[in-house]
Amino acid sequence: MSAAHPDDRAGREPGRPRIPLICPRCGHEQRVVPGGPDRAVRVVHVATGREACEPADLARAPDDGT
Repeated sequence: MSAAHPDDRAGREPGRPRIPLICPRCGHEQRVVPGGPDRAVRVVHVATGREACEPADLARAPDDGT
């Protein structure tokens, strides 16, 4: 039995656009990496594949006004 591929659209309505996940710290797009029996689900940055923000991106992050 094989695991579902993360890009599969099972359960999604055809023609309905995907809602992007945006990192609240740096503002870049993220994606969900499915877990398994021995792994937790992770949210990683699309550009780097890492959970952590790049330091240069944090320096340019917009101020939230607080």
